[in-house]
Amino acid sequence: MAVFSKGSGKFNSETTIISEGAYIKGELACGSVLYIEGHVDGMIKSSNTVVIGKNGKVTGIISASKVVVNGVFEGNVDADSVEILSGGFVLGDICSDSLSIETGGKFDGKNSLKASNSMKSLENLEIIDTEESGASKNI
Repeated sequence: MAVFSKGSGKFNSETTIISEGAYIKGELACGSVLYIEGHVDGMIKSSNTVVIGKNGKVTGIISASKVVVNGVFEGNVDADSVEILSGGFVLGDICSDSLSIETGGKFDGKNSLKASNSMKSLENLEIIDTEESGASKNI
């Protein structure tokens, strides 16, 4: 994932960066891409992408559109998409529509689908009366 603008050496103005050595404790909310190389302890709420860089560490809860982990994350994630890269480690529970783990990435926890997709799948199920269908006869 690129943090820089095309063709320039400057950071994309729509990216919030927490640099290595920085420590933030509390609740963080943002609408831009959030790139973490430091340490965040608390809750992150984003309508965009949260990237935990190679040197980054997050402890707590992340609620975002997309989460990419190449560092360390301990806690719970609620996102549409979660990617654990080869250098990433996740300890905790993930609730997402999509989870991918690259070779070398580590995940210790529980993964579950977001409720909206589970409910959509259940809505398409049809209940069959076994007595009327004859499915239980002659068994």
